[in-house]
Formats: sequence, structure tokens, C-alpha cells
Amino acid sequence: MSSNSRIRCSRVEYHDQDGNGMTVLVEQVMNASYGNYVWPSSLVLSNYVWHHRKRFSDKTLLEVGAGTCLSSLALAKSQPPSHAHLIMSDLAPILPVVKGCLSLNKMDWSDHPVATSRHWVQELPWGDLDAVSAVTRDVEQLWQTKIDFILGSDTFYHPPDFEKLLMTISIVIQRHNPQCRFITAYQERSSKRSLQYLLDKWSLCCKQIPIDDMWFDDSLFFPDDDSTDQDAPADGGQIPSRLTTSYSSLSSVFLLEISAKPDQRA
Repeated sequence: MSSNSRIRCSRVEYHDQDGNGMTVLVEQVMNASYGNYVWPSSLVLSNYVWHHRKRFSDKTLLEVGAGTCLSSLALAKSQPPSHAHLIMSDLAPILPVVKGCLSLNKMDWSDHPVATSRHWVQELPWGDLDAVSAVTRDVEQLWQTKIDFILGSDTFYHPPDFEKLLMTISIVIQRHNPQCRFITAYQERSSKRSLQYLLDKWSLCCKQIPIDDMWFDDSLFFPDDDSTDQDAPADGGQIPSRLTTSYSSLSSVFLLEISAKPDQRA
């Protein structure tokens, strides 16, 4: 990480209609890498994970392109405690951001696969068959289980990476666990983009998860015309500022579930 990078600490608050709540702290590194920020898609996916935390309890999850690993943190810090196994993966230059966010939330982790740790931080380049196979092998041998879910927010950002990502997802599903689901949130930036050709090529199917009925606390939002710096850095031990987004940003975010085609879920 560059010594010239500026680190900004923010908090993300989660609330549900039953009065339960939780706070996750994140470090955003202010440099040119888009893997170092919390994007609106990450807020949507992490809210989905937290509100459906019972679905993921006791499961094994791989977060790809983790960055600030907000979705993994939302599950790891949930109450009652989740006993999920979590692998937070990204490119090597981004892993210090992952580790910084875990440390900020006082979470234990291992930067190499060990059976005694529930939280692994690993490099995982998309499209690297050997790297993906190593992850699935470690899960089977050390945790003696399989990956149930893959999580990723704004992973469909850079078009040249789309096939590498879907190849990675396909390897996990086709060669490791046909029942695995990839849940991803993305922000639509061009109506001309389509994943269908690549989904067909890698024997995958996709369905949209409605977010209209997801309950978001109003504290997550600021007015569209509000130009206030919502996540200014904390000073001298002050509580980190709440990280928020606009309603208009949320309206362009879609939540997808990608899985094996029905006839291949043996």
C-alpha cells in the first residue's frame, strides 16, 4: 500500500424492523484502486447478507473481490453469533485493505489456510484454475466441507474481467459443489452489457433477487442533493462518521443469484 494513501475510517450501521442493530467499521484507502472503497453495491449486498443471516449461519462462504469485505463482516459480527466459515479473497495489493478492516472490527483471521481458523484471507486471481482449485481443496481437506455460497459486490465492473470471474464461479460450482450459489450485487452502468452469452458458455444460469421488499434503515441514505462529505475521517478517537449513500445510487443496483443450470445440480 502506498505511503501516500490516505485512510478514511467510516462506520456502517445495520438495523431491522425487530429493533436489532449492529455496526461494522471499515477502512477506505483513498487512492486510485476501486477495490479500496465501499460502493453502493456493497451496501446492498451486506444488508442482504445481514437481513438473511440465518440462511448463511453454519455455512461456508467465499467472498470474491472482497475489498473492504463488508458482506463478510456483516455476517461475522451478527448476533447471535454466526458459525460460518469465511474466505475473504482479492488480488494481493488489496489484501492489506481486507486485513485492515478485519483488525478494525477486532476479528481474528489467518492469512494461510488452517483448520483452526474460521476466517481466511487469501489471494485469488480470477480465472486462475490452479488458485481456485487450491482454495476448494483446502476447504475440503481442512474444514471438511464445501463452499455453499460465493459473495461479490460490483464484481461486474470491468468488462474484460467478466469471463475470468464467471470461469472462477463455474469451477467452484462444476468441480466442487453443484449446489453452490453466487450472490452478487452490481450497479448498472450501461444497458448494452449482457452476461447471457458468458453464462451459457460456462453452463450457468441467473435470476434476479428483488430488493424492493428489502428493508433499509433511513439512516443509510442522504438526500440526492446533499453534497456533505458523509464519511469524513475521524479525528483523535472520535466515533467514525456513518457511511451513507443516495437513493438514486441504490436504484441502479441489482442483486443476482448465479448457479448451475437445473439439469446439472446433481
